[in-house]
Amino acid sequence: MSLRLLALLLVGGLLQADSLGDLKVALSHMNGQEPIKASVDYQFWSKQGDEKKPVITEGKANSLVEDGPQGLRMSWSRALIQTAVQEAKAQAKDPEQKGATRRAIEGLKAVAVNDYLSGAEELLRTLDQGELIEEKNEAWQGKPAKLLRFKLMPKLSKQDQKYVKELEATAKVWIGADGLPLAAETQTHMKGRALLVISFEQQAQETFQFARSGNRLVVIHYTQESRGSGGGERGQTKTVVSLKLG
Repeated sequence: MSLRLLALLLVGGLLQADSLGDLKVALSHMNGQEPIKASVDYQFWSKQGDEKKPVITEGKANSLVEDGPQGLRMSWSRALIQTAVQEAKAQAKDPEQKGATRRAIEGLKAVAVNDYLSGAEELLRTLDQGELIEEKNEAWQGKPAKLLRFKLMPKLSKQDQKYVKELEATAKVWIGADGLPLAAETQTHMKGRALLVISFEQQAQETFQFARSGNRLVVIHYTQESRGSGGGERGQTKTVVSLKLG
């Protein structure tokens, strides 16, 4: 290998390391301590069972959230709660009733809302599991941006290691002119076997759109789509969450 080529490779590595380091420094400043209010819309769709007669369920819910010195608060409209109550009564009489609104309320968990309002923390956790493999200029929705691609190496518990035989995960982060992320995307593909005879396979994709609010990096739009199969069953799910600040 020539000295010139070696120098180019070393410089490229340093540039990538600096880009990742700069991103982590920028995220560390978004510590999410300033008070914030938002309206959160949550929607889900799922398809379960065999292809001939699948069970499809979909529902939505909205919550007003506030985070500050007093902690995280979530409130629900009386009409939404009444709908959930009526669904519970209907399910007591007929277990086949889906209870979609109730399920949507249960899906919008406080810990998830906290992650949306403090997006820098979750993104930092993801980057700590990754290796930077590519860096290039790539616009995002017409905005000038730098794209960083990562190979992720998620840590599995000892229990999960018994079942997961193959795991591939990647991430993309688009960084704006201010050094903060505009958007991110993760993709995961895993295969395994449970109870010795049941093979399973799952694919999942998550997308994040960010906005700055004071010293917070807020996830203002999030989608999660997954599909999997195992034990002769197939399933698909999609979740969409939108936050309106104010």
